Amino acid sequence: MKVRRVLLTSKTTLFEMPGLERRDPRLSALLKAGDPLVSRIESSHRETVQARRIVQETLLASGIQVSGMQRLGHIPNGRYDLVITIGGDGTVLDIARFLNRTPVLAVNSSPSSSYGHFTCVNAEALAGLLDRIQRDEVEPVELARIRMVVDGKRHIQPILNDVLVADTVPSTTSRYVIRIGNAEEEQKSSGVWVSTAAGSTGALLSAGGRPMGILGTRLQYKVREPCLQGLPAQHWKLLDGVLDGPVTLVSRMIRGGAFLDGRRVAVPLRYGTKVDISPDGPPLRIYLQNGRARMGMA
Repeated sequence: MKVRRVLLTSKTTLFEMPGLERRDPRLSALLKAGDPLVSRIESSHRETVQARRIVQETLLASGIQVSGMQRLGHIPNGRYDLVITIGGDGTVLDIARFLNRTPVLAVNSSPSSSYGHFTCVNAEALAGLLDRIQRDEVEPVELARIRMVVDGKRHIQPILNDVLVADTVPSTTSRYVIRIGNAEEEQKSSGVWVSTAAGSTGALLSAGGRPMGILGTRLQYKVREPCLQGLPAQHWKLLDGVLDGPVTLVSRMIRGGAFLDGRRVAVPLRYGTKVDISPDGPPLRIYLQNGRARMGMA
């Protein structure tokens, strides 16, 4: 693939966050004082600044036309050959919402503190990878994404990692009806995770789910902390599993929410709101480490 035009975006570190002193004066004071409690934050900031410099110098030396992104928003197909992110998985999740066919390459800006499930290289290795891309030696893979429909209206942004349907108050019981195929149950729990294969090593795994091969196209769901008191709950069968098709959740909550990719987006759900979650969203084209996918359960 010939890379002539690149959109470059970077994470904003806590040191650079506008209005931090007003938003969190305690954290701001700790950062200014160099308190050991925030030493990792300061180290990550320095690594990110260094990574930005190296990436920008690499792109300048390659003769690629580079555009910066001031605000997140829709990125039209064909405007750029490649989107490069500098940060970690959160930065990828932020930009992925606005991408359709344009591939993304994620540079891990702080390898000492970030695992980077979706990142492909560190800043120093970017030049070599770009050269391989230009020679068509490496191609992006496609990761399945979730399509969510709320009361018959499709949510405009595809979901790369997961959806959590739960009450907006974490300590409040989540009440809903879950439908999979011809089976249906009315449940109470702490909420329901629905994850893509790519997102299965995140929150879903922490909740007791299983890792899936990152290139998989099926969904996995997991009911969090089901309320097992009482006879009806003893017969619940729809508590977890891997799905070939969609899952439907009907809210029985006055103040419920569908939380998409963690903190990114929250869609309010009222009593009776119907949410259809399926694995047929437009796939994300992304470069992974060494051109290979990390593999787990099929």
